[in-house]
Amino acid sequence: MMGVALAALSALLFGVVYQCPWRAVLLAGVVAALGWSVYAELGQVPHLTVLPDFAGALTVGALAEVAAVWRRQPVPLFVVPAIIPFVPGYTAYQSMLTLIRGHFVAGLSLGLSALVIAGSLAVGLAMATAVVRPLVHRRPPPRPPRLT
Repeated sequence: MMGVALAALSALLFGVVYQCPWRAVLLAGVVAALGWSVYAELGQVPHLTVLPDFAGALTVGALAEVAAVWRRQPVPLFVVPAIIPFVPGYTAYQSMLTLIRGHFVAGLSLGLSALVIAGSLAVGLAMATAVVRPLVHRRPPPRPPRLT
């Protein structure tokens, strides 16, 4: 529960830093909280390493597409602040610190882990866009030509 609240707070604060409109910031916080709750639930299953990150990013991307249609605003207003809690910044930092200290195998392992997590986030967002956008951004069918 605390992680969900912190994810929402970090999305809200990053939305403020990026100067997003207030309504978009609040909705991005909700999107981040829901995405983090999916991540946290799947993170409790043992032996799942990348799937929780992927599912969280997929949830964030899908909800951002729906929010963009609902609020009539661009999708990045919701995706960018909401995906920030998922970014493996601490893992990348630990990788660099471990490499500097001379533990090359451990540093490379942590760096590869950060890259795989970042890749799963990118794939999750891309899949959400590819699947959800055609469903929610429907265009009316073209009108038949007029015969005069």
